[in-house]
Amino acid sequence: MGSNVAGSWDVPAHVRPDQIFDWDIYTEERLRTDLHLGWHWLHANAPDIFWSPRNKGHWIATRYEDQARILKDAEHFSSKELHIPPMFNNYVMIPLNLDPPDHTRYRAMLMRYLGVAQIKAMEPKLREWANRLIDRVIGQGRCDFTESLGAGFPVSVFMELMGMPLDQFENFRAIVTEYFSHISVARREELQRAIFSIIDGLFEEKRRAPAADLASALLQEEVRGQKLTQAELQSIGFLLFLGGLDTVANALTFAIRHLAGDKALQTRLRAEPARIPDFVEESLRRYAVVNQTRIVKKDVVIKDAHFTVGDMVLCPLTTAGMDERRNPEPERFDLERKDRGHITFSIGAHTCLGNMLGRMEMGVFTEIWLQRIPEFELDKIETLDWRPGLVMALEHLPLKWDPALTKSL
Repeated sequence: MGSNVAGSWDVPAHVRPDQIFDWDIYTEERLRTDLHLGWHWLHANAPDIFWSPRNKGHWIATRYEDQARILKDAEHFSSKELHIPPMFNNYVMIPLNLDPPDHTRYRAMLMRYLGVAQIKAMEPKLREWANRLIDRVIGQGRCDFTESLGAGFPVSVFMELMGMPLDQFENFRAIVTEYFSHISVARREELQRAIFSIIDGLFEEKRRAPAADLASALLQEEVRGQKLTQAELQSIGFLLFLGGLDTVANALTFAIRHLAGDKALQTRLRAEPARIPDFVEESLRRYAVVNQTRIVKKDVVIKDAHFTVGDMVLCPLTTAGMDERRNPEPERFDLERKDRGHITFSIGAHTCLGNMLGRMEMGVFTEIWLQRIPEFELDKIETLDWRPGLVMALEHLPLKWDPALTKSL
């Protein structure tokens, strides 16, 4: 694993032997030791752009400048297929699977609910949820942060925003975490059908009983002067379901995991809460969780790599933030980092719709956690349980603190 394997695989004729590097995004052992350092290892040991023969074969671009070029180039690189190995089925996530200009119409509509003013207005609700969930564990002196808080906070916020039944939290989370794990294409299609069924049920309920939530609002929305069709509602709901129930949960867990190992930083952020936004940005740079895909729709050459129509391309966004050419000493977590460069929420037309909400969720939770929880650390654990793949995660994060030193509301 993680080596040049020229001549041992059946690869396309346009891929040179020296461009082949054996790297499995789901099973590579280095990713099971440390996801982010595992990906960063490629900077010193693999070509900037290489062909992985695994998972039906695909390109991987590891450098910030190359990823930014690919992700902004809708002329040559399409978002119509987002899975590796590719699935090529009819399940679409609007607007993520669409290329401009079709993408732009739907994105503009959704941004009416996820813009700066709308997200700022949600801050009191975010604080309420953070305190509510911390209340459940604060007196215990320990918790498995990943599900109880790392997922519990942003997923509960999202489910309330969408108008989803909160008693389905565990069921919905189980579906999403399995969806992003190393499973067969057939099983992923089964889960897609399950998600579409959930989304259909949600919109059916909102037609019967509209409420002050995003699902009800989408039923009244229009694109090109026409109400959204059921197929469009399904597709938008599919995207929001996958994004809202997993991505920020993972990013927040990695941020708190870093804090658990840096007590000096805990102390500093308690004394200087105004630096929490810097902490969030540095955590997003250092611990990105999404590996973004494209499919080549028009031939193009980048750094002698011949991207040919139909090729799949992976941009592991964590390697952009960990690129020493963009961020000197990338392994170092530095609140004072100047000109910090990352594309953790992607870049260009497909910049994550929920990036402002995600940043606010991470900032609000970190602030309240540090206000109420005293010095904390990792509970006894021999190894961490990493989840490689297209959306990466830390599946368990046991923490402990002295409950006698906690602060109640």
